[in-house]
Amino acid sequence: MISIIIPTYNESSSIENTLLQLNKLSCKSQKEIIVADGGSTDTTIEIAGKYAKVIHCEKGKAKQLNEGAKHAKGSILFFVHADMFVPDGALTAICNQLKDGFDGGGFANEFDSHNKKIKQLGIILNFRFFRNREQSDRCIFYGDNGIFVKKDVFEILDGFKEIPIMEDYDFSIRMKKQFKVKQIKFPKLIVSARRHIETGFFKTRMQWILIKKLYLTGVSPHLLAKWYADAR
Repeated sequence: MISIIIPTYNESSSIENTLLQLNKLSCKSQKEIIVADGGSTDTTIEIAGKYAKVIHCEKGKAKQLNEGAKHAKGSILFFVHADMFVPDGALTAICNQLKDGFDGGGFANEFDSHNKKIKQLGIILNFRFFRNREQSDRCIFYGDNGIFVKKDVFEILDGFKEIPIMEDYDFSIRMKKQFKVKQIKFPKLIVSARRHIETGFFKTRMQWILIKKLYLTGVSPHLLAKWYADAR
């Protein structure tokens, strides 16, 4: 079984479409959908309850993801954003990679709007002019890459470190160091460009770059999180 885990907080504008699509996905094995809600004050819980198992957690993405994993019945965990479009074939691709001996991984992705502009900004600001490879091409994954992992591997790694930001990057690095991981190039996940639109394209990309660099130099994730405002 694949357990699809979605952390939510006030996602009433997008969660229904996401859950409708996830329920339609074909899969070689069984699937379950778990929504780990961090105390939404809108109608997220009511909407999600129509399509998925809802569990109530303390707010914090890492805490919510870990809590969702505790309730998961599946031997495979697949972590999805509330505003992410997962195309048909994605679950089959996960099963195929694990069958081929991989322990986890993530997907290539594209944005639901302004994709070319956002990707080109990434190339320019990261100086990838001659070697245009994204992080996921090197099997380093963030939440918008749809991280998937065998549940026993997740438990060996002690899940996500419960920090307010960069928990996905941290988990991905630890997974890559100890286990065999793979990027799924197709189908690509479709991720929301809402932060770029609301906060600004240049500002958002610069935040991503600087937050990673500062995190790697030892700046506290708690301090970095204050700079990276919630898009909801």
